[in-house]
Amino acid sequence: MKYFAIALIIWNFITFVLMGIDKRRAEKGKWRIPEKTLMLCAFLLGGPGAILGALVFRHKTRKWKFRLGLPFSLVINALLVLLITSGIVCASVSGDMAFRLKESPELAGISQSQAQAFFPQETLDELSSSRYQCALILGCSVRPDGSPSLMLKDRLDCGILLYKAGIVDRLLLSGDNGQVEYNEVGAMFSYCLDQGVPAEALFLDHAGFSTYESVRRAQDIFQVQSMIIVTQKYHMYRALYIADGLGIRACGVCSGQNDYGYALQREVREILARTKDVIQTALRLPPTYGGEPIPITGSAAPSQA
Repeated sequence: MKYFAIALIIWNFITFVLMGIDKRRAEKGKWRIPEKTLMLCAFLLGGPGAILGALVFRHKTRKWKFRLGLPFSLVINALLVLLITSGIVCASVSGDMAFRLKESPELAGISQSQAQAFFPQETLDELSSSRYQCALILGCSVRPDGSPSLMLKDRLDCGILLYKAGIVDRLLLSGDNGQVEYNEVGAMFSYCLDQGVPAEALFLDHAGFSTYESVRRAQDIFQVQSMIIVTQKYHMYRALYIADGLGIRACGVCSGQNDYGYALQREVREILARTKDVIQTALRLPPTYGGEPIPITGSAAPSQA
């Protein structure tokens, strides 16, 4: 990602210089750089450099095509940056998603061998040998009655399978509990208990207000150094990108991808969210809330208080 940012800066500098060269040639009556070339440079991610060049060199500021075209180029630049950034995030982590759960199992009373049967043997061997400290289950919406939504249930089922298969011995449940009347983590905790996961294996993060904050707090508060991230595939790309950027050894296990509706809205949101998380990860921004460490290797009780 940093190479894309460096290339973007260099390209805008080149565009800025081209505006200055064309201004100098205009003053001396020499051969000019074609206007189409300057506009193309602006629209192909050089908009900021072109606008800065127009202002600094007082060049093309009276021509309507530049007065309208250069500001519009910023809009096109922004869209291109969003799409390219999203593509880079997806391409950089696609190989780390080890498994996709294709069906929702009946978890109550399931044995370890039965849970292991849901995983391909090579995946089971890989996950078990890597000895991850925990599985981080990322929260999402709950129903008005406080029960997990279908999307959240799929994530929880997948995480519980990892626990019952003996791949991890603790689950980190992270979600939004910023308001008293809305509690994703409470719903996740209750569901896991109902499916037979003991309370001592469940660590609760009530301040996982975003994907970045969930991963960052896993590192800062729960002192996680290695983990399996559990979420749907469309969401997994940026979760793994963040973990890698923060120096956490992580792989992803994708839960079942049912028809949750609003697929287009989710994909558009992901494009925006990936760019946001790239910036947050690059700057290593602190989470909204800190707190005393609750090591994932210790007791889960302090996180449940």
